[in-house]
Amino acid sequence: MMQNDAAARAAQAFHRRVQAAVYQAGYRGEGSIPESMTFREWCDDLAKRGMKVDRKPFRLDDRPALVPIYDAIPSRPEDAFQHTLVIQKATQLGLTVWEVLADIYMAKKWSPINIGMFLPDVPTAAFKSEHRFMPIIRSVPAIHREMTFRADGDGEKRKVGEGNIMTRQIGGSLLMFLWTSGKVSTESRPMDVTSLDEVQGMTLDQIDKVRARMGDSHVQFTVMLSTANIPEADINFWYALGSQEVWHTECPHCRAMSDLSDPAGIFPGKSIAFNTGQVAGAPRDEYVWTCPACGGWIRDPQLGRYLRLNPDADPSIRSFMLPRTISPRITPRDMMMGWGRAKTSDQKKSFYNRTLARPYIDADQIPVSMTHCLAAVAEGKRLGLAWQADGKDCVMGIDQMGSFNVVIIKRRLPDGRQAVVHVEAIFNDNPFARCSDLMRLYGVVACVVEQLPNVNDARRFANEFPRRVFLAGYADMRDDMMVWGDDLTDSDRHTAAEDRSRYTVALNQYKAMQTALFRVRDGVCLFPEPDDLIQDVLEDGEKKRVPILRDWVFYHFTKTALIVEYNEKTGKRRPKVMKVGIDPHFSYANMLCDIAWARVHGTSIIIMPENPAMTPPATPGAQAALKAMPGLPKEVVQMIDDRPPGTCARCASYMLAPDGSVPAHSMCEMRSLMVAARDPSCPVYEARQAP
Repeated sequence: MMQNDAAARAAQAFHRRVQAAVYQAGYRGEGSIPESMTFREWCDDLAKRGMKVDRKPFRLDDRPALVPIYDAIPSRPEDAFQHTLVIQKATQLGLTVWEVLADIYMAKKWSPINIGMFLPDVPTAAFKSEHRFMPIIRSVPAIHREMTFRADGDGEKRKVGEGNIMTRQIGGSLLMFLWTSGKVSTESRPMDVTSLDEVQGMTLDQIDKVRARMGDSHVQFTVMLSTANIPEADINFWYALGSQEVWHTECPHCRAMSDLSDPAGIFPGKSIAFNTGQVAGAPRDEYVWTCPACGGWIRDPQLGRYLRLNPDADPSIRSFMLPRTISPRITPRDMMMGWGRAKTSDQKKSFYNRTLARPYIDADQIPVSMTHCLAAVAEGKRLGLAWQADGKDCVMGIDQMGSFNVVIIKRRLPDGRQAVVHVEAIFNDNPFARCSDLMRLYGVVACVVEQLPNVNDARRFANEFPRRVFLAGYADMRDDMMVWGDDLTDSDRHTAAEDRSRYTVALNQYKAMQTALFRVRDGVCLFPEPDDLIQDVLEDGEKKRVPILRDWVFYHFTKTALIVEYNEKTGKRRPKVMKVGIDPHFSYANMLCDIAWARVHGTSIIIMPENPAMTPPATPGAQAALKAMPGLPKEVVQMIDDRPPGTCARCASYMLAPDGSVPAHSMCEMRSLMVAARDPSCPVYEARQAP
């Protein structure tokens, strides 16, 4: 047995020597990197051979904080199987070079494999291929020969060139430069490794589509890197799932480990000081790094190690955060000057993202907090609001996702505010059947539902309730928040009636969401007690019973941001609704419900003052008795009247009942929307002639 073990070890040693000899001869063919050679060792050897990055010699000796990142690349495909490596970083740290080199290493050592190198759009993918990838390849003649020469059937090598700008081949491996904004690029090619750069420009669903391309691979390894964006989105979403390894600098005096870039109480107040003599040994009259624990001078913030902040994370996801404090070229003065210039929300976000490697969102960009939601509940309880099993004259909004719809139903309060009477998450193969039941149960007079993703189901539902259900789509409208499909334009008048898309509404999503969320924030939309409505929901494939208003609806409201993005290419700002970490379905259902509200009640909400002396008696008999009291001023008599002058009921456009009576709610013929009898007059008011 011992002889067999010795023979096996000798054979392995001989195999390694052969591989090393082939490797030293110039990386010729599959398996040319020795099996035992790590990624960092390979990069160090290439540096000795003259490899250049951005026309400069490659080196790691001045960036010790990057060494563990290089060591994180697996040496064997079996070690990489179904693993993910996430880098949430600041700018200008050399991580794109790390990613490109890692892709070349895996392409050569694990050949033959397919590697998808993804960026957000076509121009950046093409730029990376030609100006970041190829200069590195060309600086190493042996690898460049392997790319430009290919063996034919007879074993003879022939020159094939460098390949297409979007497709490069090294040995038996294919490297594809792709983009997540293209449907075909994310769905048509099988892959073994996916390498995603500039993840902050990708959505979570795009990332999922890219990773799905590796479903049948024996490798299934993912690399992601990017500067941060907003919390719980794109790169930060994946970083939070992983080990969250953050560089901590070791103090040379007290040996404390500190993250000098941490804005939560450390940066800049405790990690940078302007030294006027109080920091021993440090340069005077200059900004210097200091230890947050003892205040001593830290000469080099790169002396330290990574600490895991999430040790209980899924072991298949390893994540790192790299702030610019680890760069040998940034000084404490640079950091302080950048921090001092960050005055506006955009400047603060840029500093957090690009320098501190942290996500950032201004509190003002998330209009609704849990405090706002609970205040709306308190006001609703004060007014005696309760969940209803049925109703009349309600409006409804539906956000639909296939076998999953979410619904919000509201009614109008006497003072003009909104009362939420029912919310529901519907999980079944035909959720619109339940939506039809809700239309009837609550006497819904107007409902708005998104057309996508299931257009046919939405249209069948709309056809079941003609003139009451409107299909919503989004448009880039400069001035309007909504345009109804049955508002005839000049072009509509020249279109055959059967070709018009009538019961539809085009929305400016930003304005519509802003209006809906502000109504929650400002106490115009009120709610009953959350614990009184418990529903079964599916979370992560498991059925749970939850108070849906607090656990889902309010949570979704707090995960909806209204931001204005600056496009550096166009120089223009563009408002955008951003989903923070999750898809906030109830925020969209609430927005669509408010569009239905606008159809019935108009776009404004009138809140009448709460003065009991001004509240008219509840019954016609009581009103008549008060009117008959002698000596009452005319103004008081008009206030007692159930339809005083200057209200919708006195307008010629207010539709009367068939018997000539005045209903409490009716249609305004002029504006084609539902109004209440006591609503104040609008600019098109025309007094009804006395009978």
